[in-house]
Amino acid sequence: MRCGIGLAVALFACGAAAQDADRALSIEAIRAYAEAEVKIERLRKQAAPDWAAIRAEYAATQPVVKRIDAACGTSYAREIDAAFAQCTAGVDVKVHQQVLAKGLQHVTVLAMERELDALTAGRVPDTGQSAERIRAYFEGIRPTFTRRDKDYFEGNKTLEAAAEQALAELQTIAGSGQGEAAVARRALDDAVARTYALSLLYEIEEIEKLRDSDRPACAVKVKEAQMFFRIVKQRIERRSPQSAATIAAMLQADYDKMSAATLRAALEQGLAGIRLQ
Repeated sequence: MRCGIGLAVALFACGAAAQDADRALSIEAIRAYAEAEVKIERLRKQAAPDWAAIRAEYAATQPVVKRIDAACGTSYAREIDAAFAQCTAGVDVKVHQQVLAKGLQHVTVLAMERELDALTAGRVPDTGQSAERIRAYFEGIRPTFTRRDKDYFEGNKTLEAAAEQALAELQTIAGSGQGEAAVARRALDDAVARTYALSLLYEIEEIEKLRDSDRPACAVKVKEAQMFFRIVKQRIERRSPQSAATIAAMLQADYDKMSAATLRAALEQGLAGIRLQ
């Protein structure tokens, strides 16, 4: 669900008043959120994750998670708590921890979008500070851009560089006008959509490699794919409802019916104008 676009009237809180409330969070709190997100990603990948340590880091993300849940109609506080319970009980840990990891990434993207909505609408008192807040949020998802650059662009900073350029432009043009900010915002939105579309594609490509040899690994991959799809779903639905439906159906199908080629075609249709590679 993307905040501020295509939501029902019941979610009006995702408008200007709620976005002003977002800015009650200090830049230091946003940086702490992003740092905790990155630390959680590192800790959860250890051979024997320390879930008490991970939950301690998760506490620093609560102000942002709760604001996004309240404003955008998501339920990540509840979903992540449930995932923690499964992980600490040792139940399908590699699957359930994806709700935490990728759920926080979705929260970060939504938080960036809300700040961008306010900035491009001219509702922020200090555009330079708003650009800094957006950059601070981005640090929480930067590792995903780095990984996809490694997977698809031989480690060259293609996706990361596109996001960096858009962030720099937001900072440079701060205060110069809504039109210029809107152009930079579109560039950042495109970089995010491209990165998460490739993340979704990557997981299905991995399933194609593993489905005949490692079905448990496929269960992890499909959960990752489902979480990544949440991040780009609404943008795809706006352009091509059929593409979104095709992807959603695939992600609920048996591993043998998952096709990277079909997914790529649906992504390209739903994200018209964005090159996946």
